[in-house]
Amino acid sequence: MIPKLGATALSLSLALAPVFADGPALVNVRVERNGEHYLASGSLEGALTPDLLEEVAAGLETTIQYRLQVHRRRRGLPDQAIAKHRIVCAVRRDALTRQYALTRRVDDEVEETRVTENEAEMRAFMTSLRAVPVARSADLAPGEEYYLKVKANLGLMWRFYLIPWPLDTDWVRVGLNPPGNGSGDPDS
Repeated sequence: MIPKLGATALSLSLALAPVFADGPALVNVRVERNGEHYLASGSLEGALTPDLLEEVAAGLETTIQYRLQVHRRRRGLPDQAIAKHRIVCAVRRDALTRQYALTRRVDDEVEETRVTENEAEMRAFMTSLRAVPVARSADLAPGEEYYLKVKANLGLMWRFYLIPWPLDTDWVRVGLNPPGNGSGDPDS
């Protein structure tokens, strides 16, 4: 009986493997220091699936949420969260004018809005982070180790039309070098 159960579990996991493979991913995530701020940039690949683009074409508001967290590494203790940010990129297509209304909110404050007819511009708006302030230099102590964690959430998708499954990326982790850490930064 046990070997049958093991074979069933194995066949089920092999059948589901293609369903859960090749999801969206954050790529080229980097942090640069610009004066008194650390700015994060990166892009999201594999996010604009045919299903998601179908929602956009139908005129439904579609969002992608990015979570950015700056942590201070602590030996022997859980790392300390220094700053947390949430960026929500939203698009709504007007079927009559064939225009995309784009909105970007940073920590629940409207940062940018625009309207475009260009689908490529809409795709770039939804899947790119450019120079997002994540921390101030004054908030990071010299001699400490810091890192940025970034994750994107695309909402829910339905597996086998029955199971709601969150569609999000893995956390991506990038180091920050505050002044005084010997990073080669001219300001150190």
